[in-house]
Amino acid sequence: MKMKKIQLGLSPDSKSLELKLETLQRHFGCFGSSGSGKTVASKVLIEELARYGVPVIAFDPQGDIASLAVTADRDTVKKSGTDPAIRDTYDENVEVVVWTPGSSKGIPLCINPLQFAGVSDLNSEDKIRYFSSTAKNVASLVGYDLDNDDGKSAEAILAVIFEHCFKENMNLRDFGDVIKMLEDLPESVLEVVSAVGSQRFLRGLTKKLSLLTLGSRKLIFQTGVPASIEALLGKDGSTEKTRISVIYLNTLHTAEEKEFFIAGIAQLLYRWMLKNPLGSGQEGLQCAMFIDEIAPYIPPIKVPACKENLELLFRQGRKYGVSCLIATQSPGDIDYKAIGQFSTFILGTLNTKQDIDKVKKRLESVAPKEIDFIISKLPALKPGNFLVVSPDEFDKVQELKVRWLVTDHRVISEEQLAEINPEHLIAHYENIEIGEPEEAEITEDELAVPPAEEVVDVDEPEIGEEDTSEPGEKLLVVRNMILERDLRKKVKPFLAGSLIKSEELASSEFDYLPLIKVDLTFMEEKGIFRKKTTEIPENLYLDFKTQEVMYVDDQSF
Repeated sequence: MKMKKIQLGLSPDSKSLELKLETLQRHFGCFGSSGSGKTVASKVLIEELARYGVPVIAFDPQGDIASLAVTADRDTVKKSGTDPAIRDTYDENVEVVVWTPGSSKGIPLCINPLQFAGVSDLNSEDKIRYFSSTAKNVASLVGYDLDNDDGKSAEAILAVIFEHCFKENMNLRDFGDVIKMLEDLPESVLEVVSAVGSQRFLRGLTKKLSLLTLGSRKLIFQTGVPASIEALLGKDGSTEKTRISVIYLNTLHTAEEKEFFIAGIAQLLYRWMLKNPLGSGQEGLQCAMFIDEIAPYIPPIKVPACKENLELLFRQGRKYGVSCLIATQSPGDIDYKAIGQFSTFILGTLNTKQDIDKVKKRLESVAPKEIDFIISKLPALKPGNFLVVSPDEFDKVQELKVRWLVTDHRVISEEQLAEINPEHLIAHYENIEIGEPEEAEITEDELAVPPAEEVVDVDEPEIGEEDTSEPGEKLLVVRNMILERDLRKKVKPFLAGSLIKSEELASSEFDYLPLIKVDLTFMEEKGIFRKKTTEIPENLYLDFKTQEVMYVDDQSF
């Protein structure tokens, strides 16, 4: 079987310079100052991966990765010196989707960190890591500095609450539910939370979380297709082509929002790869994740919320066939310990001493014998020319003239996004239900009054199917508003005491009373000479067992 190789461009002797797909299992970094051609080189790599069937999730902080969705015409590609056949295979086999977090300008994408589906499949260590990471992401999003005591306290409190909700199978619909829990902490977490934060601190945390329920911030959690790796990789049945999912970060307005979204996708990808490992003895790439301008997300000193999730992918992605691709014009501003697992680098022109020193430090373990040659070459490289360092692929450093793109290279503005995505995909994802189905909030009144039922017509039977319903029969669908597992929580507000209750629910016996609700309307006439008719609605309830008729007066039957 012939090993697949991707074509990056030409060597000085005009031979094709290629990388095996397996080489990228150990990750890839592209460094070069502004104008070096690093973005073009990174986009060439993405084009090649997709051409060979490897789906890519690409974070786009500036809008120029999104133009991968616009295939250039054949004449333009030919004039640039790139083989038009590369363009044709890309156009035929690749599909690009531009997702817009918190915005409907592209295909909207949302992340609800309070939905814990799939967490039960993780081992105990990964569960702890998951809840800690989720808490850290939320704490950072609302403005806490994760490096100081307040940030660590907020992270700890949220992690305890999330873990409690997961263990008790409690559904958190939104941050309003988290706020309610902070205002009335369950006994099982009260002691832990009290040891970490004062009442004043909890009030501050509650106030900050309230901001996530207002304005544009809530769109990140509630507007769009719920993020899933299956959808981002095109493995959700929506396409037969290889998908490049571009996540357009310009629709997010703050650094914290961008960090939150990157962290959330990285967390989902980590969980996905744990569930989808390579087979025994299998090698190769399942997918790739690309982050342009990586420096703000893995800095050497500060610890943004997404850094921990990214480092986890960098460390473990290789054995699961998940390739991590990064690019930056500021290599001096990244934590080189974070990219210790990267083994292939292409280096464009670098001019500052800080950047060159940082690159030198990282390459000393990758290409120790050629480090002086590399450092001497870097300042003099022309745009589009690179040094390729890949001990898994080459015995020595290679010089590369990167090929030109088979797609447009331009910035796509938010206003142009509507023209980018395929219409059939827009229609497909418009039909996807957004978010988890919400449960109605339980009020004090509803503890005493059963919920109203929906009346649904019974469908007509198909020909040849036995009709078991009577003519005109209705099917009563009753929604159970209170589950037995939630009873303790529902009763707690009625127990004596404020924060610490002086009463407790010792035991309970749950009985179900089937009632049939009848909607009646009484017509009352008033007036002597001029009659006026008033409609008076009334609800009666028929006990299904005893046939007794009841009505509600002052919240009681």
